[in-house]
Amino acid sequence: MALHLTPLVFLSILPGCSSLTFYTQAFIGQASLLMHRKDINQIIADSVTDETTRNKLQLVKQILDYAENELNLPVDNSYSTYVATGRPYVVWNVFAAPEFSLEMKSFCYPIAGCVSYRGYFQQNAATELAAEFNRDGYDVYIGGVAAYSTLGWFSDPVLDTFLTRSDVNLAALLFHELAHRAVYVSGDSQFNESFATSLEENSLKRWLTGSGQEQAYRDYVDARKRRVQVLDIIRETVKSLDLLYSSDVTITEMRGRKRDLIDELRVLYQKLQTSWNGKEDFQRWMHGEINNAKLGAITEYNVWVPAFNVLLSEKDGDISRFVKAVEAISKLRKPDRDEFLNVRLQQ
Repeated sequence: MALHLTPLVFLSILPGCSSLTFYTQAFIGQASLLMHRKDINQIIADSVTDETTRNKLQLVKQILDYAENELNLPVDNSYSTYVATGRPYVVWNVFAAPEFSLEMKSFCYPIAGCVSYRGYFQQNAATELAAEFNRDGYDVYIGGVAAYSTLGWFSDPVLDTFLTRSDVNLAALLFHELAHRAVYVSGDSQFNESFATSLEENSLKRWLTGSGQEQAYRDYVDARKRRVQVLDIIRETVKSLDLLYSSDVTITEMRGRKRDLIDELRVLYQKLQTSWNGKEDFQRWMHGEINNAKLGAITEYNVWVPAFNVLLSEKDGDISRFVKAVEAISKLRKPDRDEFLNVRLQQ
């Protein structure tokens, strides 16, 4: 999942103190990253750079070279610099949904359009907004973000938040973020994130198998299968909750049934996990609070992935042709985009 920022030249025309405060922190946070960028080659060559960081940055260069030369993805100057933030996440996203609805609260921005989250460079600011929504009766979820894309407006740096990932997950992240540079539809998170996830998965497959890392690819495929299993039980829970919220039961009954359905989801997950030979991919996610906002955040970003995978197969697995096809689809009106993808989702 990614936060998408655009040049904040709109500060002087934004109404209201809250909007001004939000855009000011976004401007300062982005400016700070840009000011602290250092050339990756210099970091690699510097004798004080620790071996782990040096190896990870060399891997970044290899992945970007592959993405540009083999997949024709728009790398340009992205990720040619490095910033050590000293933090676990670069941004914290706040998601909100009503207590008895799965319709996510929308936040609208110039150019980027409307999305289902508001991102902050400071965790305490995200916590404050979440508290406001809680007081208004919303379900709230805060998700830490390791990476985001400025959609080509700036040369995005590699962050130290990237480097805590495994080599495979680092490559997946870079392919995902490059997808956003290739195609982005203002205000359609489902389209953008599902496309990026599909491109990520298939680019990673080509990179790993092409570089002789078959076992790493098999491990990745197994992890994706586990993810699909979890997403399937989450979707079933979402369907049940949706039916519940449209029923005419009392609020007390609805609140109790909502709690029961979420408890049932946890039980279903525990059953799944017993078949995973000790793997605990979603353990932390399941043990935290689960509410409408958290469920909406994870389902929204995966809904069209199978449809995009079908489209890729129609292009004979050719990433370049796939990206061009997605670019053409992105120019359609949203109802037509959704219809195009829904046809493939049914295949």
